[in-house]
Amino acid sequence: MSCQTPKFYLKFVHMKIGYKIKELRLKGGYSQKDLSIKSGLSERTIQRIEKDEVTPNPHTLKVLGEIFGENFHQFENGNHSVNNKKKMNKIFILWNWMINFKINILKIFIKK
Repeated sequence: MSCQTPKFYLKFVHMKIGYKIKELRLKGGYSQKDLSIKSGLSERTIQRIEKDEVTPNPHTLKVLGEIFGENFHQFENGNHSVNNKKKMNKIFILWNWMINFKINILKIFIKK
């Protein structure tokens, strides 16, 4: 039996900063290039942040927060949220494993 984590589960666990930044960029009428010029970040960095390929550092969050008039304090410790996501993933996998183990034990006793 496989104990893979469903992809939708991780999206549900916490809101991603990249989605929020893209949402604010589009709402403000900025292209990625416009935001790159205004923020001093490379266009590729903006793309990576929006795709959640990288976690923006506190300075980047501050710069983007000033542009959008938003407070990104809940995302400032990005590494912490990434670690929490990894912990939640491990817990979910362990939980699945335990349930599958119990089911298999029950199957053994039911057959007897």
